[in-house]
Amino acid sequence: MGNVRDTKKEAYWRRQFVEHRSSGKSVAEFCRRRRIPLHQFYWWKRRLASLDDQGRTGQDQSESGFVPVRLPVFTFSTGMIEIVHPGGCVVRIPPGFDADSLRRVLGTLAAPRTTEV
Repeated sequence: MGNVRDTKKEAYWRRQFVEHRSSGKSVAEFCRRRRIPLHQFYWWKRRLASLDDQGRTGQDQSESGFVPVRLPVFTFSTGMIEIVHPGGCVVRIPPGFDADSLRRVLGTLAAPRTTEV
C-alpha cells in the first residue's frame, strides 16, 4: 500500500485547523460540533505537520532515519566527530576522514535492513 497524497483532503484539514484556531473553542468542542472524530483531528494535525517538515528539509527523515543537521563552520583538527543513529549504531569519525567513505557508511546505515533466510 503506497503513500499517495490526497491534496483535497489536505486542503480540507488545513481549513479545519484554521477554522478551529479562529473559533476560540477547545479541540473537543470544535470536533463535537462538527462531528469530527477527535482521533482523526489529531492524526491529520500530525500528518500535516510532518508533511510541512518534509517540505522544509526537502526529504522524509523516516526514509533514512537521520535528521538533517547544520554544523557551524569550524575545523575538526582535534578530536572525533560522533554520529549516533536512532537505531543505536555509533559512527566515530577521526580528523582527516575520507568524505566518500563516510557517505558510503551512512548510506549503508540508511538502507532498509534485509533479513537473511
